[in-house]
Amino acid sequence: MSRRLLLVALLLASPAYADDDSNALDPRTQKMADSLKPDARAHFVVGYQAFNDKDFKTASVEFEIAYKIDPEVPLLFTWAQSERLGGNCPHALELYQKYLYSDINRDQADYARHWIDACGGVVPTKVAPKPIVVDTGPPRYVWYTDKPADALVLGGAIMIAVGIDFFVKAGNSETGANTAMFLDDHDRLRDDAILQRNIGIGATIASALIIGAGVGLYLYDAHQHNAVVSSDGKSVALAFHF
Repeated sequence: MSRRLLLVALLLASPAYADDDSNALDPRTQKMADSLKPDARAHFVVGYQAFNDKDFKTASVEFEIAYKIDPEVPLLFTWAQSERLGGNCPHALELYQKYLYSDINRDQADYARHWIDACGGVVPTKVAPKPIVVDTGPPRYVWYTDKPADALVLGGAIMIAVGIDFFVKAGNSETGANTAMFLDDHDRLRDDAILQRNIGIGATIASALIIGAGVGLYLYDAHQHNAVVSSDGKSVALAFHF
């Protein structure tokens, strides 16, 4: 007979199972205690005596320590019995269930099932709660966080400022040409005015193109984020969420 089966047989026949009131270890239980590791044996003996004294809380603690030091199957069952008799059926059920999956025979399994039924019959299953998922729809489009489109519109605004500056310079050059005392000054200032006006026109056209590209990118990104775009055939309205 293996050591494990011997321990099971000894425990089932011991006063800890039979509710004997004696604190002394009978020869069979003493033999089982001697088969445990020394550290586990000491806790088993204290737990055994507490069990017979109906101090099931102390017995549970001692049997748990003994089992963790020397995890023999009979200790698991005795621990479960202590928990049940101490009024802690939920924990006892878990221990009985673990005992059922151990290396035990049919009679031992039937005996464990008997106490499982006495405790309610079902081992509580711990199920992690499902996270609550709130459907908030597609992500909201915020235009001022659209960095590429913002960069285009900002660049267009800068080009407008450049165009206005050159138109102002062209006006000043034109005025200077009209009031010049000498012909060469008149011609030079007139040429400057023409060049500056052309640069202003070019900057204005460029700004319109760049800003148009930025607005187009806003429209595209807004459509991708399900922003509302409406049109009456003559104009386009874009609704942004702020």
